Amino acid sequence: MGWGRHKKTVRMIWVLIVMVWMTSHSMASAAATGQGTINVKKESNDADGSIFTMEFRDADLKDVLRALGQEEGFNVIIGEDITGRLTLSFQRVTVREAFGAILKINNLVSFQDGTIIRVVKSPFAEGVNNMTTQIIPVNFGDAKVNADSIRSLLSKQGSVSVDSRTNSLIVRDLPDNVVKIVSIMKSLDSRTPEVLIEARIVEASTNFTRELGIQWGGNFSNQTNRGTYQVTGATSNPGGSGSTPLPLTGGAGLSGNNFVVNLPATVAQGTGGALGFTFGNVASTRQLDLQLSAMEDSGHGRILSNPRVLTMDNKDALISSGTEIFIQSAVLSGSTSTGTTGTTSSGTSTGATGVGGLTKIDAKLELTVRPHITPDNQVVMHVKADKKEPDFNREVQGIPPLSTRTAETDLLVKDGETIVIGGIYTRNESVDTQGIPFLSRIPILGWLFKKENKVDNQSELMIFITPTIYKGS
Repeated sequence: MGWGRHKKTVRMIWVLIVMVWMTSHSMASAAATGQGTINVKKESNDADGSIFTMEFRDADLKDVLRALGQEEGFNVIIGEDITGRLTLSFQRVTVREAFGAILKINNLVSFQDGTIIRVVKSPFAEGVNNMTTQIIPVNFGDAKVNADSIRSLLSKQGSVSVDSRTNSLIVRDLPDNVVKIVSIMKSLDSRTPEVLIEARIVEASTNFTRELGIQWGGNFSNQTNRGTYQVTGATSNPGGSGSTPLPLTGGAGLSGNNFVVNLPATVAQGTGGALGFTFGNVASTRQLDLQLSAMEDSGHGRILSNPRVLTMDNKDALISSGTEIFIQSAVLSGSTSTGTTGTTSSGTSTGATGVGGLTKIDAKLELTVRPHITPDNQVVMHVKADKKEPDFNREVQGIPPLSTRTAETDLLVKDGETIVIGGIYTRNESVDTQGIPFLSRIPILGWLFKKENKVDNQSELMIFITPTIYKGS
C-alpha cells in the first residue's frame, strides 16, 4: 500500500516536470504575464526557417524581444532606456522577420556578436536610419521647378536637392516614398509640346496737311507843298538816321519793297507753291505787292510685318520690332548722372561744363504671347501688345514723349485658326490759325491778315494671331 502511494507521487512529479519543460521550450502555448499576453504558434517549416503565427496583446516590449531571441537561439541584451508595449499580430512569418519589424516600428537597432544580440535606440531620428537616396534625372523640364512640385510628397524626414549641372533631383526619403516619387516624376518628365505663334501686324495710316498763307506790302509816297509822305513795309534800324531799312517781318515783294503782312505757308522747293502780283504807277510812287502761298500734303501708308516664333507650352514668346532712338543728353562735370543742366535756388547754372552723353528710348512694337495646349488640342493664349512711338512735335528738352497703345486679352483658339485680337484706331485733327490781332478776325477781309494750317492724321493698327501646335519629327 505504501509503495503504490509512492509510485503515484513519482508519476505526478514527472508530469509536472514535462509540463514545465514544454512551456519553456515549445512556444506553442500561450505565456500569460501580469502585464500582457504573448501567444506564438508554430505553423510549418520551409527553406527560410520555421513559420509562426504571433499575437501580442499589451505585451511589454522587452519581454517580446527576449522571447523571440530565445526561440531563434540568441541571447538578447536590451538597453535600459527602452520601454514600451506592443499590440500587434503576425501571420505566417519567421522569427527574424517579426524581430526586424518590431525594431523598425520602435526606432531601434540591433548589433549581433556571435549568439548575442544587443538592442539599443537608433541614434537617428525616427525612420532616418531606413532612408534611401535616389538620383532622378530630369530630361525635359527644369529640375528646380520639379523640386517644388514633389516637396509636398516627402515625409517629415525626407529632403530634395537640385544638381543644376546635370539637371537632376537628389531625393532622400523612406524607400516606399522614394519609389512613389520616382513613379510620379516619370509621368511629369515628359516632352513639353510646342506652339508656333505667327503674327500679322497691319498698320494703315492716312495723313493730310493743308496750309494757306498771304504776303502783301509795297510802297506809297506823295509829295506836297508841306513835304513828302511815304508808306512802306519797313522800319529803320535803331543804329540812327540814314541806316539801311530792315523789314518788320522779313521778306520783300517783286518790287523790292518789304512786306507789311508776311504770313506765308511753309512752301519750299518741292513743297507747295506761291503766286505773286505787283501793282504800281509809272512814277513808282504807288506800288502794291501781293503773294498767295499754299501747301497741301496727303499720303497713305501701310506697314505689314509677319513675325513668327516657336515657344514651349506655358512659356512666354516675345516678338519685338522697332527702333531705338538715341538722344543727346548732358552729363554734369564731376557727376555720373545724365540729364539736363541743373540750377540753384537763385537760378544760376550748377554745371558750367558738360560732356556729351546718349539717352536711349525704345520705340518698338512688342507682342507677348503665352500659349497653353488644352486636352482637345485647342490653344489658350494670353496676349499683350504694346506699340510705342516717339512724338517729336512735343519734345521736352530735346526728348520726345512716347505715344503708347496697348492691347491685352485672353482667348481660346483652335489649332491653326487665325483670330484678330483687336484694332486700335486713332485720328488727330487740328486747325491752327496765325494772324494779326483784331484785323485777322474781320469777316472776309481778315484773310489778308492771317494764315491757316489744317492737319488730319488717321492710323489703324490690326493684329492677327495664328497658333499652330508643333508636331515635331
